[in-house]
Amino acid sequence: MKGMEKSYFWGMTLDGEHKEKKWEGTTTESTEDGTITTHSLCVRQVVLGADAKEGELNVIELECLGYEDKKQRVPVCVMKMGSTFVSNVEVVLEDCIGTFHLVRGSGPIHLSGTHQTETTILSEDVDDSMGEEEDDEEEDGVEEVPPKKKAKK
Repeated sequence: MKGMEKSYFWGMTLDGEHKEKKWEGTTTESTEDGTITTHSLCVRQVVLGADAKEGELNVIELECLGYEDKKQRVPVCVMKMGSTFVSNVEVVLEDCIGTFHLVRGSGPIHLSGTHQTETTILSEDVDDSMGEEEDDEEEDGVEEVPPKKKAKK
């Protein structure tokens, strides 16, 4: 398999008007290109916006399917204006859909991190494996020739 990885900046904002946002990072397959692309999201930083209300508690929860497709909904960050403005987190989502909820407060809260993709080219896999088989057949079909003996004079 031949693959290519790429990383992209990712960000979203949750506030009083947009209390819920979804990240759709499921594997995609392109039969046209003969590729499969997997997605990973790593949320690394949460920033409380300057417009947040003084003393208001802001809570962000993440909802996704966990092991054995069990629904998980857990808080990933709690922030309050007047104390913490920036929080470093390590939230990783691989090959799934995740929904971020602002369950308390009105924000704004800005999440940022890295969206990584890995694209695997399937059509070349078929060509490579066929080439290997052909090489094996050629090796099997070659007879070993004993070295020539020198003629006596």
